[in-house]
Amino acid sequence: MPHIRPAEDKDLKDIEYVCRMTAGPQSRLREEVGRKIALTYSTYYARAEQETSFVLEDNGKAVGYILCAPDYSKYVKGYRKNEVKKLWKIAKWQSVTAFFLPFGYLPFKNRYPAHLHIDLLDDYQSKGYGSQMVDALLEKLKSMNVPGVMLIVDKDNTGAQRFYQRKGFRKITSLLGGVVMAQEL
Repeated sequence: MPHIRPAEDKDLKDIEYVCRMTAGPQSRLREEVGRKIALTYSTYYARAEQETSFVLEDNGKAVGYILCAPDYSKYVKGYRKNEVKKLWKIAKWQSVTAFFLPFGYLPFKNRYPAHLHIDLLDDYQSKGYGSQMVDALLEKLKSMNVPGVMLIVDKDNTGAQRFYQRKGFRKITSLLGGVVMAQEL
């Protein structure tokens, strides 16, 4: 039976796999593309932010995750020092893009210092697990006295936007191709 639990070191490869499988056809079909996507969007959190990251486990494997960095400044420093540096060695152009990725969160870092990413393998979507993982994360962030959390979702992903609105997030602005959503805690 699938269950939600805090992320652990042993989950890193599964988290990277889920990231690869949910990032689109090129990421699924080409391992090197998937590796770059994982370094950009999931590896940092699985490595450095386990206290505020959760996995959906089924049969001993992580099949979904919610990853969160509760402190913007710590995130930027650690992400650039480790993941961007690794990307530079394998894909210089993508590392430049990854270097600038945190700037999307910068204007909101004081009011919403935490940000999250969530992904579930297809077989686990639309079954309430995403909602349960968001609840677990919000409870954890509140217990840590984090004042707010935000995320950026694709502007065309209206289903995700509705999901986050049901979980108490509201749209605060739009960015190039994205919608910034946030919740005060």
